[in-house]
Amino acid sequence: MNEDIAEDNRRAYTGLQALAKLTEGVATHAPQDEGKRTFLVAWGLLAAMQRQALAVVLLHRKGFGHEAAPNRRALIEHLAQIRWIAEDGADAVDSMNRALQASQKRLRDAADAAGMTYDPTIPDVVQAADIPPNSAEQYNRFAPLLKRLSAPLLAAWVGETQLAHPTLTGAQCFFDDTAEDQILIYDEPTYREGVDNPTKRSPYIAFTLMWVAMDAFNQLMKDSPWGDELQRIATEGGLDNALTEPLPEEGQASDGNKS
Repeated sequence: MNEDIAEDNRRAYTGLQALAKLTEGVATHAPQDEGKRTFLVAWGLLAAMQRQALAVVLLHRKGFGHEAAPNRRALIEHLAQIRWIAEDGADAVDSMNRALQASQKRLRDAADAAGMTYDPTIPDVVQAADIPPNSAEQYNRFAPLLKRLSAPLLAAWVGETQLAHPTLTGAQCFFDDTAEDQILIYDEPTYREGVDNPTKRSPYIAFTLMWVAMDAFNQLMKDSPWGDELQRIATEGGLDNALTEPLPEEGQASDGNKS
């Protein structure tokens, strides 16, 4: 492995441990006003994201960085929703609840069509909730949300989708038919000559995404207590300075993309 890649991943392991330590006692920083709901939803996303990051590291250490694409994609999606909540607050959570109503209805319709039995209590409660629509609902879809937040994030998400789902891109990692006189068949993913393999940096990718998500979550906590430590972790981890720029104030969208 290239020494630069190995060093990046070493710093990622250290950085992920430092980020995890920050979350100890996080409940003591929960706001008690109207910000409590956004805090709780964002924390649920962040806690789930931490486990996705650990899964990426474990798969990488066992030689399955290629197969960690669904986890890396999930990291991007969790990060995007945390950023969305940090920027749009209650509008984002309300939009998520309306999306939940729609997904619960699809699930219920599918279960009914299959003749399955289930306890209707929770679906009934979800459907009965009266949640007014708002302009932020377009961001329940990840493509518009990522386009608003960050062009590189959108590109990374689209790229990971090529390996996370059954695609020709994923299939082509297991054969090579470029030569005229032979076909090569692989039982492990193999990237064509000259094609960069980003999966070698899976831990560093996870670390970078976790840092950005925690920077956004910090805005949702009382007194934003992680600021100094996050800057220290970013510096020691060699994160790009562009990542450490402050987010817009809560309620302000990035680059005027919120209608």
